[in-house]
Amino acid sequence: MDRKTVIKSKLQGIESYNPEHITALEEHLSWQIINNDYDFEANLALLRLYQFYPERFNAECARLVLLKAIISMSHSDFTLCKYLIRLEHLSEEPLSQVVELGFLLETCRFSEFWTKVKENPKAFSAIPGFRESVCRFIVQIISQTYQRISKPLLMSFLDMSENDLKQFIKQFEWSEITDHHHHHQLILINNHEENIKSIQIRERVNFDSITSMSGAFRPSKSDFFIKTNIQS
Repeated sequence: MDRKTVIKSKLQGIESYNPEHITALEEHLSWQIINNDYDFEANLALLRLYQFYPERFNAECARLVLLKAIISMSHSDFTLCKYLIRLEHLSEEPLSQVVELGFLLETCRFSEFWTKVKENPKAFSAIPGFRESVCRFIVQIISQTYQRISKPLLMSFLDMSENDLKQFIKQFEWSEITDHHHHHQLILINNHEENIKSIQIRERVNFDSITSMSGAFRPSKSDFFIKTNIQS
């Protein structure tokens, strides 16, 4: 039985509210950090226990849970984790900085995000794959919203040098073109027109389903007589 399964088995039913599991969940969080793994349900259970037993609250563990949620590339994970932490903790360090980073990513203020990260790089260097995961998230957003983007702006969004960007361009099969009118380099992200696919929707409605639905809207005898008496 793997580690995640063992942890999950300990949190069945009412046991998920047992404070004796807090230490095991904190150790499991450390294991996730070291092994670059992610167990959202276990982390959520830890934050829930902190809610019920505030005297056991560990700000550093809560910070790590939020960081893992950020790099999971799931907006809902970060939001749910944030809602399980008391407001007074979220407004104080070290959590306030992580909350701000999450907000900057959510609002696509990527250049500001990297500026904040550089203000305290040690706080994130302990998270394996932090930078790579954030870059993948940003690339996903860029691919969905841009057809082409200026090279300097893309470098700013990804906080990359020109050499590093070349590797990204190759990896994601983008292409670099020159805008001769404005005399600057552009990165062709996606040709949305080529990727538009027509979707055919087929509704399978047979006669039996129509008759069964019509019965749901047919007034009962009592309804009929009530309405008739009112009108008369």
